[in-house]
Parts: sequence; C-alpha cells; structure tokens
Amino acid sequence: MPIEPVTTSTEDDTAAEWEVLNALIGRIYDSVLHPERWNDTLARITGALCPLRWESAFILWESNHPPRAHFVAASGLAAGLQEIYTAVYAGTNSWSQRFSRYPNGSVVDSYDIVTREEFYETEFFRNFLMPYGIDRLVGVLLDRREGERLGLMIPGPGDRDTEKLKRGLRILAPHIQRAMRISDRIASLELAAGAARAAADAAPFAIFSLDEQLAILAANSRAARYAEAGFIRLAGDRFAFTHGASQKKLLDLARGPAPAGLAFQAVSEAGAECPVLAARITRQSAEQIGGVQFGAALVVTLGSAPGETPVIEIDRVAQWFGLTPAEARLAVALAAGQTLQDYAALRAVSLNAVRFLLKGIFRKTGATSQAQLVATLARLPGSSQG
Repeated sequence: MPIEPVTTSTEDDTAAEWEVLNALIGRIYDSVLHPERWNDTLARITGALCPLRWESAFILWESNHPPRAHFVAASGLAAGLQEIYTAVYAGTNSWSQRFSRYPNGSVVDSYDIVTREEFYETEFFRNFLMPYGIDRLVGVLLDRREGERLGLMIPGPGDRDTEKLKRGLRILAPHIQRAMRISDRIASLELAAGAARAAADAAPFAIFSLDEQLAILAANSRAARYAEAGFIRLAGDRFAFTHGASQKKLLDLARGPAPAGLAFQAVSEAGAECPVLAARITRQSAEQIGGVQFGAALVVTLGSAPGETPVIEIDRVAQWFGLTPAEARLAVALAAGQTLQDYAALRAVSLNAVRFLLKGIFRKTGATSQAQLVATLARLPGSSQG
C-alpha cells in the first residue's frame, strides 16, 4: 500500500495563514473600487494578524515640515483621537519623525527606531498614549507625495508578540501600496470626468459622443431637447438626423478613413435650422482583460437651443449690412424676439452697451426702430424669418 504523506501542524498553520492573507488581499483590492470599505478592511487586518489588545489601525498622510496629518481610513480608534492627533501631535512625535527615514515598502517596528526608555519620557507617550496602554507601533511606508508620506500604522501594547503581524504586513504591503495608487488614479480620473461632464452640461449646445456605428456612448443634458424639437432621433440608443441629407453627411464622415471635421445646417421635421459641428476623431481604445474596449469615433454638437437662429444667418446678416459680429448677433437676437434686457443679461453686458450697439445697427441698416429692424431682416433673401 502506498504510504500517505504526513502533514505536519506547521504545514497546516502555513496553509491556513496563506488562506487568511489571500482573503485579505481580496479585501484590499475590493476597497479600491469601494473606498468606504477601507475601515472594514483595516479591521479585518487587525483581527486576522494582530495579537490581543492590538485592535487599532489607521492609514494617514503625514508631513513633518510643516507638521500635518490627514487620515484616509481608521479602525478601532476611540472618538476624538484622530482630531487630537492631527491638531497636536502630527509630524512632531518621535514615531512619525523617525518613521519618515525609511524607504517605501518598509515594515517598521517602533522598538527599532526609538528605545522604550526614551519613548516613555516623551510627552506624546505620557499625555496621549499611556492612558490607552499603547507604547509600540508597527507600520508600513506606503507612498510619498510632495513632502508627505502615506503610512499604515498599527499601534498596541509592547508586551505582545508581533512577529505574525510583521510577517503578514510584509506580504500585504505591496498590495496595499498598489491599491492606494490605483485609488488615487481612479479618483483623479473621476475628478477629470466629473469636470468634463459638468462642462458639457453647462455648454449651451448638445454634445454627443458616438462610435463608428453611430451608437451613442455619451451625451450631455441638452441632448434630449433636440430630439423633442425634431432634429434627431434617438431610437435604440443610436443617433440619427431626421433630415436625410444631414444624416448622409454624418454617415459619410463616419466612413471616412481619417480624422476630419464638418459643419452644416441640420433641418428639423418642422423646417427649422440648427448649426451642426461633427468631427471624426481617432477611435478611442483601452486595453482590458481579454481584449480591447473601443470608444468614441465621432463627436457631434448641435446649435445652442432648438429652433434658434443659425450661426450661418448671423454671418449673412453681418455681410449684407456690413455689421460687426457683435452688431449682427444683437440684430438677429432682436429679430428672434429677444428684448434688449434679455440680450444684455444673456451676454453679461450692460444695457447701455447694448443700446450703443443698437445705434450702430440702426445707422447701417437704415432702420429707425426695433420693429423696423425686424421687418428689414425678415425681407432678406432666403431669410428664415419671412
């Protein structure tokens, strides 16, 4: 009969420890996508690796010059301790001052950086830590940024065996480092994306990002207005102009071999016009597990409000009467029904400045009143007002 190998208790312990560490690594990377779970992750680390009465852990950014601290996550800290540490002891105590000398990735035991006797004489110990029975720290240097360092700190009483804790942290440290850097990158991307979304929603026109089949990947808050006004259809999350000639122009652009731009007037089902700018860009792509994800290939913007007088008409009015661009914009706005007060508020200029422009318009067009000006513009050849 074959002899079964005998598994020793040491091998069992090692296997169990690796199982615990693998579970913790999973929690660490889960916290990248859910930062609110870092506190719970720290609690699981202390629960799995720490000796008795080592129940607190925190991650913080800290600087010695100037002294300051910012807690990223914390578990097991008494109420008010973060605030006291930040206001009184950040960057000035012997632990943080000597901890900063070590390179990133180091697992540091405070007993190796300051003697117990020396530490017991510090005000930091006597007035802050001693009531909690804490005189030792095991920490990990995670990162540095602009004079600050990011560290995972686990404090507790010194009369406990911390070898299991330090051994586990040496394995977890690179994963925590990587997770924190990924979190920073995601946060930066989310801020950038948030700013882009806010800017797009504040724009006075609709913005669409499309793939090569004209499927809508993103659109700002004004997009729906153009569907309601009959310029576009959004059936099945696919973009289409209701005006056949406009749709053909967009399809031709999408099928083109290289980045290019196009400007034209789209027409609604009711016959209103709207300026369009469309651009074919180099197709966006990103590597992902199992392949490549493709993104936008086209960006399309429409007007600034459904049914507005097109930009092309402003240019035509300016050329016909020799108006400046500012005068032409005001003339067309008045023809569209805006008041002087409305125009001044929209353009964030004074009413006197608008009246000054109006005098120039009257002089160049021969009109003597706003009503006469509107009538004059309506009689222009090809005017949409007539």
